[in-house]
Amino acid sequence: MLAPLDALLLTLPFPWSLVFVCLSMALIGFLAWKAGQLTVSGAIAAWAEGVCIVWFLGFDGLAVMLLFFLSAAVIGKFSKRIHRARGIDGIQKKSGARDWMQVVANGGASTITAMLYAVAPSPLVLVMFGAGVAEAASDTWAGEIGILSRKNPVSILTMRPVAPGLSGGVSVLGTLGGLAGAALIAVFWLGCFAAFEARGFSSWVAYASLVTVGGFSGCLLDSLLGALVQAHYWDDESKRLTEHEYVDGRRLELSRGIRWFDNDIVNLFSNLFGVLIAGGLALIV
Repeated sequence: MLAPLDALLLTLPFPWSLVFVCLSMALIGFLAWKAGQLTVSGAIAAWAEGVCIVWFLGFDGLAVMLLFFLSAAVIGKFSKRIHRARGIDGIQKKSGARDWMQVVANGGASTITAMLYAVAPSPLVLVMFGAGVAEAASDTWAGEIGILSRKNPVSILTMRPVAPGLSGGVSVLGTLGGLAGAALIAVFWLGCFAAFEARGFSSWVAYASLVTVGGFSGCLLDSLLGALVQAHYWDDESKRLTEHEYVDGRRLELSRGIRWFDNDIVNLFSNLFGVLIAGGLALIV
């Protein structure tokens, strides 16, 4: 899809090719920071991930990752209004600009698979890369779209109603949103890497399906871990559970979960799970 940019990169001698990639990613990181989507540390982490992805997978790989960030930014703008209207701004820890840990949790696994492709180029690695991005999109879409539901979510464990915005809660609308997010990335991934068909890979729809399954599976695990082990704290002043350990300088009491197992760790484990599920299924297809 972005073959002209890849061709331009190949015409540049080293180290100018690397300089071109680094400057291009620095510009994207700067724009994301200016738009309020990333903190300074998040922009630096995104720059490092972008350089690795472009260097090892080309601009098509970057395009897949950018689709996730752009879709998350667009959906996030709409959902923030709902957050404020329903009084759930202070519940989720991952609201606002993404810092370096959030960037790594959502894109670290895909970056590693991009690097792995340089050593072992195969459709399996490409599927794992796509699944990592699809999981990040699926989780983001599920959370942001789920907030739009008029019915309160239910716990993925007990099926009892829980507060909107609380990790571990699921809704029909949010679940469909998560599936749609994974599918969107899978379809775009298919279009970006369609050129590999010339190498004999005829079952691209099946591979795209694995990207969707891996991404959506990771999203479901995210909800499960959110209900089982993610740290939640009780705020006596607001009389509600929150993912924030500190509120206005006050350290809150741990209500459930493991203190160090915050939303970023949940995202990291869920993302890795989605990548491994997709990779395992690709081995038997």
